[in-house]
Amino acid sequence: MDILDMSVFIEDGIVAESAFFEKVDKFDWNAFRDKRVLVKGCGTTIIPPWAFMVIAARLADVAKRVRYGNDHFSTPIFSRTSKESATDVSG
Repeated sequence: MDILDMSVFIEDGIVAESAFFEKVDKFDWNAFRDKRVLVKGCGTTIIPPWAFMVIAARLADVAKRVRYGNDHFSTPIFSRTSKESATDVSG
């Protein structure tokens, strides 16, 4: 399972909305195409729920499965059926 650590979207220890969306827009989501992805939170930074929803929505376009949690426990967020295909999110 590939891991997406939310810390890549954090700047100076906080989730600043404008910087967050800029990083989301520049991120290579196709790196997770048809993969199982674990979205890991950041234990030292408070991440607003909307940020996880944005990330999950972007991953749902490309990933096969998306889970949230850590290495020991995770919760399913999204799972693509075998009949569905991923969306091309190339810029």
